[in-house]
Amino acid sequence: MLDRELPMIHGKRLPITNPGGEKESCLDSAACCDAENALARFYGDRSLAKERCLLVCTEAKKMDEEDLTSEIKVFKALADMTRLKILKLLMAGELCSCEIMLALKRPQSSVSHNLSILEDAGLVKERKVGKWCRYRISDEAITDIINWSGRNGWRTGRR
Repeated sequence: MLDRELPMIHGKRLPITNPGGEKESCLDSAACCDAENALARFYGDRSLAKERCLLVCTEAKKMDEEDLTSEIKVFKALADMTRLKILKLLMAGELCSCEIMLALKRPQSSVSHNLSILEDAGLVKERKVGKWCRYRISDEAITDIINWSGRNGWRTGRR
């Protein structure tokens, strides 16, 4: 990382503070000590290394494993071709599972399995109409992610 990539205000580095407001050492553990020493060698500046190490360690401590697990569930659900096809179909509007089966030429068991994974990940919502289940995308942000990934050439490897 170059110094010009660090946060700047009028040519000065921004102060990094912890939630309590005061600066503290990042040397709470051997891992932090090693990280700070490595950054000091990389930057050639011990105070900058301490500042950046504190920032990184503070952010790492904020990560909650339960949140990461739910985020992984979403990305795994998106990383399957059949489920992505289902989401693309649902971008046109609410559909019955039988309509999805016909569009994808997949058996009911496969469509139901993939819909349950999408629903468990919070990507689709189900609405019962009598004995029928109709599905829709749960949030507009999902449509935005799909559109964004297609526009940016991730499908074909173009950037």
